[in-house]
Amino acid sequence: MTSQTARVVPALGARSSTTVGRRRPSLRSLSLPANLALTVTALLCYVPIYFMIVNALRGGPETQAAPFALPEAPRWENFVFAWQASGFAYPKTLMIVAVSVVGIAITTLASGYAFARTRFREKELWFFVIFGLLLIPAFITLIPLYVQIVDLGLIGTSWGLIFPYLAGGQALGVVVLRSAIESIPEELFEAAKLDGAGHLWMFARIAIPLARPLVIALALLNVVGLYGDYVLPSLVLQGADSTISVAITGFTPPALSPNLDSFNIQLAAFCLASLPIAVLVLVLMRYFVSGLSQTAVKL
Repeated sequence: MTSQTARVVPALGARSSTTVGRRRPSLRSLSLPANLALTVTALLCYVPIYFMIVNALRGGPETQAAPFALPEAPRWENFVFAWQASGFAYPKTLMIVAVSVVGIAITTLASGYAFARTRFREKELWFFVIFGLLLIPAFITLIPLYVQIVDLGLIGTSWGLIFPYLAGGQALGVVVLRSAIESIPEELFEAAKLDGAGHLWMFARIAIPLARPLVIALALLNVVGLYGDYVLPSLVLQGADSTISVAITGFTPPALSPNLDSFNIQLAAFCLASLPIAVLVLVLMRYFVSGLSQTAVKL
């Protein structure tokens, strides 16, 4: 009996090792096309960035002759002209984005906590009403929104952008943060209630710290979206009070510069405008990835 068992066990081991050996090449053969596809996709995404940086350092005739060639003699003065044309818009743009993003974070956190940890009438109905806002395209509401901004007398003011930005960022934030706060273990809130803590204490000491990576991820998404917005700022703000995107697109070349160089100076302005977002993404990337994985698990 023992000898028969000894014969069977090596046979099974040989089969399993053979099976594993057969599976490994198949997995490797699948990973190679996947990595190749990801590499090609990444390169295609970086082609516009390469085009922008290379032509920001060139003149108009060089760009027309060879758009993707490296500059022979970099023209750093393009960045000087670009800053002179759009530098005035950075303080206002950063202020509008900062106030809007902080306001969205505070209000969506409070709303998400209310939906997750309190009881009130028609709670689920109101939640689905907010969720339904995600299904409405923004361009459908653009004309009614503009009319409302005009009626409120907010044309030409920063609040004409801040209030719509605050309202537009509520739906996604409330939906995501409600799910995140609901997934926090109930024992933490029960222990806090036994110690006499109220909702304000639990919100500040439990909900906010545990939802911080997700809040940072949502804030980064809002910063990228609001910083590069062009449609609404072009309707609300004009001239010296415009944001970066409007200032760059409305750029007129200096009198001493050839007409063809205005395109290159605009590209240099886009490079300068991209730097704050690039630095912010690099600094907060680990929080962004953590928040996205946290969202994927909890939703």
